[in-house]
Amino acid sequence: MVQEYGKRNDQTENKDIAHRAEAAYRKHDSRRVDSRHPKSGDAPKKAMPEKKHRNGGAPRRLGSHMASYDEGGEGNIKRRRKKFKLPKKGQEVVLPTTITVDGLAKLLEVPNDHLLRKMANIGMDKLANNYLLTNEEAAEIALEYEVVPIIPEDSGPDLLPRPIPEDMSLHPTRPPVVTIMGHVDHGKTTLLDTLRNSTITASEAGGITQHIGAFSVELKDGNHITFLDTPGHAAFSAMRARGANATDIVVLVVAVDDGVMPQTKEAIQHALDADVPIIVAINKCDKPGADPQHIQEELLQYGIQTEGMGGDIQSVEISALKGTGVDELAENIATLAEVLDLRAEVDIPVQATVIESQVERGRGNVASMLIKRGTLNVGDIVVAGTAWCKVRSMTDDHGRPVKSASPATAVRVMGWKEIPLAGDMVLQAETESHAKDVVANRVEKRKNRDKLQTIGAMNEVRRETNERESSERAEEKAHRKAVWEYHHGIRSTMPDPLPRKNASDVSSSTPASEASSISVVPVVIKGDVSGTVEAVAGALKQLPDKKIRINVISTGVGPVTESDVVMAGSGTEGLIIAFNVKADKKTLTAAKREKVEVMSFRVIYKLLEDIEKLLTSRLEPLRIEEVQGEAVVQEVFEVTLKGSKLAKVAGSRVTVGTIAKTSKARLLRNDKEIFAGDISSLRNIKHDIGEAAKGQEFGVCFAGFDDVREGDIIHSLRYKEIPQKLV
Repeated sequence: MVQEYGKRNDQTENKDIAHRAEAAYRKHDSRRVDSRHPKSGDAPKKAMPEKKHRNGGAPRRLGSHMASYDEGGEGNIKRRRKKFKLPKKGQEVVLPTTITVDGLAKLLEVPNDHLLRKMANIGMDKLANNYLLTNEEAAEIALEYEVVPIIPEDSGPDLLPRPIPEDMSLHPTRPPVVTIMGHVDHGKTTLLDTLRNSTITASEAGGITQHIGAFSVELKDGNHITFLDTPGHAAFSAMRARGANATDIVVLVVAVDDGVMPQTKEAIQHALDADVPIIVAINKCDKPGADPQHIQEELLQYGIQTEGMGGDIQSVEISALKGTGVDELAENIATLAEVLDLRAEVDIPVQATVIESQVERGRGNVASMLIKRGTLNVGDIVVAGTAWCKVRSMTDDHGRPVKSASPATAVRVMGWKEIPLAGDMVLQAETESHAKDVVANRVEKRKNRDKLQTIGAMNEVRRETNERESSERAEEKAHRKAVWEYHHGIRSTMPDPLPRKNASDVSSSTPASEASSISVVPVVIKGDVSGTVEAVAGALKQLPDKKIRINVISTGVGPVTESDVVMAGSGTEGLIIAFNVKADKKTLTAAKREKVEVMSFRVIYKLLEDIEKLLTSRLEPLRIEEVQGEAVVQEVFEVTLKGSKLAKVAGSRVTVGTIAKTSKARLLRNDKEIFAGDISSLRNIKHDIGEAAKGQEFGVCFAGFDDVREGDIIHSLRYKEIPQKLV
């Protein structure tokens, strides 16, 4: 009888082995006991009584130096685990930002398997030695060993805003900051034109505001109001949110002919989230049939209850184009600002917000800033995010140079070493060295945050690798067992050798290979201002990516350069999107040489439409097979060709559609395809024909196939290519 692999049927032999091991141990133990007593040549040795277990009559356990054998068999060996010291209670352990499971085990000086069991007991799922842990996760594990985890403070030189004084009445009043919000083409910028007596709309691409503009307007009574104009398109939602967070009052512009639109809803939500007072400006009331009452009723369902609907939100009916009601709107803004009693300190280090940033020819890096507190002077040193600046010069919204800027004033600041990001808080530093230290510290903190954000992705890759390697080891073990069984007569056949592993096999077994089948278009985005670049990048990420996706590899402010072309990728059909910026001839020549397409845009609508068309054009079209006609073989006969060669001709009749000689043919027998290929000859009597119509008889020969029988079905096929759509 064939024995089962890895076991023995002879239990007696196993017992003998165990008894011999026990006897050897007792003999060794008796020698050790006898050595404790002096030898005597006359007196016979006394047998030492067998020691009892201190808790009863159980026999003594085998020592750690000796293996014990149970009755399970020769291969079933139980060994005592090696002892190890646990970390000292209360011991301090300094944890890095990230650490592997194996690294934490070495740091705590405990075995890896013991640490993994601890992790499993507290519900962690990163049960592999090469998995990465955050310092917080490592601290949780360390506490299980009753040690004191120490996470170094993420501190260093930094700048923080000063706390708001409890009594603001001691400080002077300031102008209100008002944000104009609403849907695209509802008249926001036209309203500002009327207030400033300017023509901003004429300079906007397609009449659409592409970035935030900050303007100061002087009213008839001499008071000033600072206005922020925000884009209305969906791609600029983040910019509208920044506008709401930097403002005191929101003017919500709603066109009477369109009503509440998607971006109007978003603007309302931003204003409500920022807890900012709202004034509704119902625009285009000069149009025939305008019904402002309907707009107020529509706003109710979005939490905007105007005074006309019994609420406390002011509403003004205006015509931004004709100027009707604009003065009343300005008066309402001034009255509300007076009620809010807006004040700010002027004698403290400046605190501001970056409205926009860009690179200007002859001026370098420029940032539009809204002063919130304090006073900014030429020569001051400020920090915004990871950029710092020694103010070289400042200009107001009319381009006039200014020496200082007080709270609620919008200025353009030159002298930035790097381009700050829109929305960054600007704080004043004492010296240049202080500013550099703050920036260096923030850069290091950002690197640590980025490292923590990548832990999940890295662990996922390692998990897939571990599972694949574990599967491979199991296959190899099963293969070795099968080979052993063959050589010992348990198997009658030699197992097939395992397939050789190479890079393509490994990649094909991982989910990453599925992702690699999706076409990726590397994209570099360049724009005139940072907020616009951010909005464009965000809009592109919203495009469908199941078949082809965009990978934004770089963004920047300024014209397209040759380095952008190199970054987009040589020979990879990369793409450069230039929004409100240009590329010179030299750069365009380099892009053509490197097969990189440069697409220029001024309007966000056009950009999204053209990018979708581009992505669709790079998808392989779907090939659809259609049956153009069907015929039945009625008789098969042979004909003699040149050179005395015989050929089988299928005499057939068309039953549906047409049979074309230039089309592909398919031959069916008993509903099974037996041939698919070309038609070599199509004749009617003795004449060659291009196609046979319904009811017509014809003879046909197929290229490289002559096993035709009576009753076979012939299909004439044609193929259509249908462009794919992004999904």
